[in-house]
Amino acid sequence: MKNIIFCLSLIILSIFSCKNHENQLINKIAEMPLLDINMAEKLVKLSLNCVNKKYPYKIGYRFKDEEWVKPHYEITPSFYGCWDWHSAVHGHWTMVKILKEFPDISLKNEIRTRLNTNLSEENLKKEYDFFQNEFAKGFERTYGWAWLLKLYSELKSWDDEDGIIWSKNLKPLVELLSLRTQNFLEYLSSPLRPGTHANSAFSFSLMLDYIDAVGDQKLKNKINEFSLKYFFNDKNCPVDYEPSGTDFLSPCLAEAETMSKILSSKEFNNWLKEFLPKPKSKKFLNIVNPPIVLDPQDPGIGHLIGLMFHRAWTLNKIASSIDGDEEKKYLYKEIASKHAKKGYEIMFDSGYGGEHWLATFAVYCLTSNN
Repeated sequence: MKNIIFCLSLIILSIFSCKNHENQLINKIAEMPLLDINMAEKLVKLSLNCVNKKYPYKIGYRFKDEEWVKPHYEITPSFYGCWDWHSAVHGHWTMVKILKEFPDISLKNEIRTRLNTNLSEENLKKEYDFFQNEFAKGFERTYGWAWLLKLYSELKSWDDEDGIIWSKNLKPLVELLSLRTQNFLEYLSSPLRPGTHANSAFSFSLMLDYIDAVGDQKLKNKINEFSLKYFFNDKNCPVDYEPSGTDFLSPCLAEAETMSKILSSKEFNNWLKEFLPKPKSKKFLNIVNPPIVLDPQDPGIGHLIGLMFHRAWTLNKIASSIDGDEEKKYLYKEIASKHAKKGYEIMFDSGYGGEHWLATFAVYCLTSNN
């Protein structure tokens, strides 16, 4: 009888211990930064300050001849600030997203004025014409293209008179880049897997957001077909090799996030067990803690701040797609919280080399699972 009572006591104690452990994890998850109006103003100011800032600037296209040796803001008059074209594009996404989330924000008039000028029909027509040049056909493929589609989907899903006009102006370029993505995937013989701009899975994930909001069945079919062909049989992703010193994306987590948007719940959970190591395993250790950033003002090393936000939102998305394994969910969310909090703490120490783009990653991180 004493043995039975002792065993029952152990069971009860174990149950309470598990509950207590879950509560501790939940408390840690609650530390995820909250995007309130004060934080929103602080972040959107970074985008406002850079979308029309002409220099410094990194030109990402090849000159065909001397005719093109002229100011970049004449060539791409909508997206010419924020250091480079893709950052200018997603800087506009940040402004739109903040205005949607906080319509009464104190900066609302300044945001609308900036968007109204940069997303005008005239300026976007020049952007479209630029992409018609033979030497510009691969410009910003596919990272910048994905952010442009994301910007469009944000406008299309917004019940706003200005937003309707801006999305209409943007539509021809969106349709062009959607078609070019489809054509590109016809000839791409394997995915690109770096922890920087060229990563295929990252672009696919943003494009799938666009597809969910807008529809675009042909692009969806191409992305799904390509992902199933090249990602579905992947196993044992080497997260222990991450990150490289200037990564702002996690290749393994980017792929997992994309597959969570493509596969059914059952298929994804089975796939994930083979793809990522267990979160308590030694191989996962490099993902558990935020990367060390020794010089946040170095534009390359500062990429690691963006990696913190990327890890946070992908882990949260993966966690939301897990069935049954509550401990794994909590661990992923705990790690995500730790990364998002650390990223926000140090992003404002990065100077213009980080501030021209990190606001977008912070906002996407804090709103992507809303």
